Amino acid sequence: MVQAAHTNWGGGKGRGVKADDNLVAALCLGCHYEIDQGKDLSRQERQEMWLKAHHRTVDALRDTWPIDIPLPDAKI
Repeated sequence: MVQAAHTNWGGGKGRGVKADDNLVAALCLGCHYEIDQGKDLSRQERQEMWLKAHHRTVDALRDTWPIDIPLPDAKI
């Protein structure tokens, strides 16, 4: 199963507010949990893991990305 994992580092995220939907990465449940609550990775490792997945997600969706929504910069 794949889940939409929003960034935890910027993108309009705040208490009780998810980041913008264009800042999402397709992740399995285990990876999503590890990025959000994982204790075995440093903050930097979790950010890098999410960013790599985000780049793969955007690349996979590039041909179907809505014209009126800019592609994310992904330098979060």
